[in-house]
Amino acid sequence: MIRLVVRGLAILVVTGALTGALAEPSHAAPWCGSPSVEDRAPAVTGRTIRVLYVLPADGADRTAELAPRISADVDEIGAWWRTQDPEREPRFDRASFPCGPQADILTLRLSQTAAALTSPAVRFDRIADAVEAAAGRSGYEKQLVYYDGPTDDADICGEGAGTADGVGVAVVYLGACADVPSAAVAAHELLHAFGALGRGGPPHACPDTPGHPCDSTLDLLYPSSDGSPLASLVLDVGRDDYYAHAGAWLDVQDSRWLRLVTRQVLLALGITGRGSVQSDVPGLDCAATCTTEWDQGSSVSLEALPGTGQRFVRWSGACSGTLQCTLPLAAATSVAALFAPESYGVVVAIAGRGAVAGAGATCRLPRCLRRATSYVPLRLRATPAKGWRFAGWTGACTGRGAVCTVPMRKAASVRARFVRR
Repeated sequence: MIRLVVRGLAILVVTGALTGALAEPSHAAPWCGSPSVEDRAPAVTGRTIRVLYVLPADGADRTAELAPRISADVDEIGAWWRTQDPEREPRFDRASFPCGPQADILTLRLSQTAAALTSPAVRFDRIADAVEAAAGRSGYEKQLVYYDGPTDDADICGEGAGTADGVGVAVVYLGACADVPSAAVAAHELLHAFGALGRGGPPHACPDTPGHPCDSTLDLLYPSSDGSPLASLVLDVGRDDYYAHAGAWLDVQDSRWLRLVTRQVLLALGITGRGSVQSDVPGLDCAATCTTEWDQGSSVSLEALPGTGQRFVRWSGACSGTLQCTLPLAAATSVAALFAPESYGVVVAIAGRGAVAGAGATCRLPRCLRRATSYVPLRLRATPAKGWRFAGWTGACTGRGAVCTVPMRKAASVRARFVRR
């Protein structure tokens, strides 16, 4: 069960007749995506906000109808956030579609019936637990849930809770608050999922609901709504409670789930051979040379995964060696991963009488086939028979020294020549 540090109390409607319909977004974003029951490769990097359409076990699936509206909310929240802070926006999970990156909306049918989820006393926790069980608990991800089921209290528009550096869930109840735009509800609950409002410092925290500021009804995090659109609301009126403030308590502006719009740096990854590279923070999973964008100042660790019959040889560029590659991304960075077959063949030919030792065995025949680990230098030693002397190498080895080293960057052949004394 997710243990949430700050419980975001519900947004309450104070005016308007209530029905079960979803309020229209203030603008409709073009929708060319397709909802899915499985997560797709992300089109963004960093800690993401996963978007889910969730319905009870006995609910009618309205994904096709509601997905365009949910996508419009995601776009509207991002655009509004940039009007409040031109350098940041929430990092929603997006996938690549024919028209470009759009919200990657996952459909999740719960095991509980609508009747088991109507009560506000248990609904949020049960939905959060179900989302965690289906999506997995990740410190790199927060969830924005649109729940499509009936509720006992039609005035509760949504709930949200989370920690500043870990899990967080924001839930929009589509069966309530017809007169409140869902984008405003989603943005409000996301702030709670980010960990706002911090305790022990905000000067305008409401006495009865300390998770909200009470200095202005225009504040997005105000505890009630009159149905105003998101565009008319403000991200922390006065900037002194939870966003871009000068206090010592939590500042949501520092959240790692906000993308730094104007401070992106490129990470160029080169791949040679058959293998892939994945990042610990979501966003990089490449089986071929690729380039991704990351927040400036972030850090990412890369893991090299060799393909079948391959081995990881080494990093080059910004990393070296064979261990995990950890990169601080202060500026544009390049790194390369080299994969190769686990071993290459080496043909050892002998002219005259003598032996060649190496690759775990000694060859005395005119021709031997051995295998050696790729990119590990192979040391060969020529030893003449009695009455013979070593005359030199040809092929991958040259010279007349008794010992030669083959780099094994590819299949190789060597010839040792012995002559009578």
